[in-house]
Amino acid sequence: MTERRGGVTNQIEEFLDQLLVASVDAPPRATRHLLAETEAHLRDAADEAMEAGATRSAAEEAAVARFGSVEALVRAEAAPRTLPLAALVRPVVGTALLIGGLAGLAMGVSALFTAVMGSVAGSTFIVNISPHTYLAPSDCTRWLSQNHSTHSCYQAALQDWSFEIVAYRAVLGVLGVLALLAFARLRRRWSARQLTFSLPRSPVDAVAFVIFAGAGVWLAGLGIDALIASAGSGAGVGLGTAPPMLVLGAVFGWRLLTDLRDALDRAPIRT
Repeated sequence: MTERRGGVTNQIEEFLDQLLVASVDAPPRATRHLLAETEAHLRDAADEAMEAGATRSAAEEAAVARFGSVEALVRAEAAPRTLPLAALVRPVVGTALLIGGLAGLAMGVSALFTAVMGSVAGSTFIVNISPHTYLAPSDCTRWLSQNHSTHSCYQAALQDWSFEIVAYRAVLGVLGVLALLAFARLRRRWSARQLTFSLPRSPVDAVAFVIFAGAGVWLAGLGIDALIASAGSGAGVGLGTAPPMLVLGAVFGWRLLTDLRDALDRAPIRT
């Protein structure tokens, strides 16, 4: 029901009632602040008009008219609470570049470890293949034509596959470096514009710890299993990749513990 003062409609109160109803989906605190600010502006505008000689009804009508519609005010108030798509995508892209770049870098480091293991322990240490494995004649022809120093299809396949294992890891390492460079460049650009470039630190540390530590433990387990069950055949793949993954897992694990300790230090002490 519209409030009246001396038989005259109180248009400011009516406007505030409509604003309250239209703001039903907004947070309660935001609604209280919006109503208080709106009422203060409307009252001030009406008082100025009355001091200039307008009647209360005319002053309130003019104040409400200048303030705009309830719908426009609610939309304007809700706009800051709605994040644009770029604000949601940007932190995800930045975090993906960071974690993906570090994963690629770890694979690049594993290429060096795997190559050393292969040169010391032999190609069979990084390639799980037996002399009894069936090899297609067409593949044998190709491998033998590329490896003139080998005299059997098995040896040629072993050399080719061991080279691919190391080469693919090296390529991933290069891609990882490029991803980290892209992350650093975007971070400088977005930081200069005061834009968020990554997800919050604690969730990122937790996810990275699970990814790298989990991958490191799993790969180490595969390598140890190959040492026991397959006389070391193919063990170098897991054992060569596990160390850099475990190092990254340890780094992010330490960061996560630091995050938790800082959060506990900032928590209020209840007495």
